Amino acid sequence: MGLLRLDRTRLAAGAAVALALVLMLRAAFPMEAGLDYFADASSAIDALARGDVADFLDQRALMGSFSLLLRAPFVALVFDQSLNVVYFAGVLPCLAAVVALAGALRRRMTALGRPAAAVTLVTVVALLNPGVFRSIHWGHPEELLAGALCAGAVLAAARGRSPLAGLLLGLAVATKQWALLAVIPTLLAAPERRVVLALVAGALALALALPTMAAAPRTFVAVQKEAAQAGGPIGPANVWWPISSPRTAAERAAGSPGFAYEIPARLAALTHPLIVLAALPLGWLFWRRRARLAPEDALGLLALLLLLRCLLDPWNNDYYHAPFLLALLGWEAVARSGWPRLTLLASVALALTFPAAAVTFTELSAGGALLGVTYLAWAVPLAGWLALEVYAPATRDAIVARVRSRAAAQPSAARA
Repeated sequence: MGLLRLDRTRLAAGAAVALALVLMLRAAFPMEAGLDYFADASSAIDALARGDVADFLDQRALMGSFSLLLRAPFVALVFDQSLNVVYFAGVLPCLAAVVALAGALRRRMTALGRPAAAVTLVTVVALLNPGVFRSIHWGHPEELLAGALCAGAVLAAARGRSPLAGLLLGLAVATKQWALLAVIPTLLAAPERRVVLALVAGALALALALPTMAAAPRTFVAVQKEAAQAGGPIGPANVWWPISSPRTAAERAAGSPGFAYEIPARLAALTHPLIVLAALPLGWLFWRRRARLAPEDALGLLALLLLLRCLLDPWNNDYYHAPFLLALLGWEAVARSGWPRLTLLASVALALTFPAAAVTFTELSAGGALLGVTYLAWAVPLAGWLALEVYAPATRDAIVARVRSRAAAQPSAARA
C-alpha cells in the first residue's frame, strides 16, 4: 500500500513538472524578437561593428558597456544580413552565459550528490524559463548576461574563489546598473578575501566605464541619471500600481504614451534608489544570522533582492524577472534539495500573468487591474516566503511540517 502511494506521488510530481514546462514554453509563443533592441543597444553595437569608436562613445544605450562590447564582434560577422539575423547573433554570447551558469550548477549539484533527475531538470529550466524567452522577445538579452554573471559571482564567492567572483561581479555591474544589487550578496557569500573580491570587481567595472566617462562625460552622466530616476508614469505590475491614478489622453500624448497610470513624480524618483538601498538592511540581517546560514544561501538573498527590484520598479515588465529566476534556480540547486520547485512555480506564474503576445507597454497597460492584481497576488507572497526561507529556515520547516501533518490527517479522518 505504501509503495503504491509512493508511485502515485512520483507520478503526480512528474505530471506537475511536465505541465509546468508546457506552461513555461507558452511564454515563447508568439515572439517578436528584438523589440527594444533597435531603439536602444542597436546603434551602439552597430557603431562598434563598423569600427566607429567615436560614434559608439556618443551613443546613449541605457546599459553598461560590457554586453555591447561582447555582442559587437558577433554582429560584425553578419552585419550585412537581415535585422533578425543581426539581432540573434548578438543574443548568442548572452545566452552562452546562461549555458555556462547551467554547466556550473550541474557540476556543483553532481558533486553534492543531487539526484540525476534534479540535475537534468535544473539544466532544462535554466534555458527554457520565461525570463529567457521574454528577454529575447523584448530585445534585452543583456538581462540574461547580467543575471548569469551575478548568480555566477555569488556561486564562485561561496566556493572561496574570490578573484573569479570579483571578475564576474565587475562584468555584471559593467553590463547593467541594477547588478549593484549583487554586490552585498557576493561579499556575504565569500568566506575570506572579501577585499580582493571588491577591488577586482570595482577596478574592472571602472575600467570598462572609463572610456565613455572620459570621452563623453555628459552622455555617461545622462545615461546613469536616466537609469537611476524613474518618471511618474507606471505600469500595472508593481506595488505602486494600487496607489496610482489614471493618465489622461493628453498626458499620454505628451510623453510615455504606453503607460496608462502614474504616481507622483517625487515618489517615482525614490523608487530606484529604494531598490538599491533595500540591499543594506537585508544584507545586514543576513550577516547577523550568518552562523546559521550556508554561504550558498547568499543566492537566496540575491533572488529576494532581484524580486524586490521587480516589485518596486514602476516600469516592471516580465523580462525584468530573468535575473531573479536564474538566482532562484541557483539557490534551489545548490543550497536546497536540488529540485527547483519555487523556480517552476514563479516561472509558471510569470508565464500566465503577462500576455505573451504583447509588443508594447500600451498592451500591458491595457491589462490594468487584472494584470496588476494577478501579479501582486503571487509575487508579494513569494517575496515573503523567500524572506522566510533565507532568514528563518527553522520557522519555514515548522510551517511545512504542520501543513503536511494536517494534510495527512485529512484522509485518516475521512476513512474514520
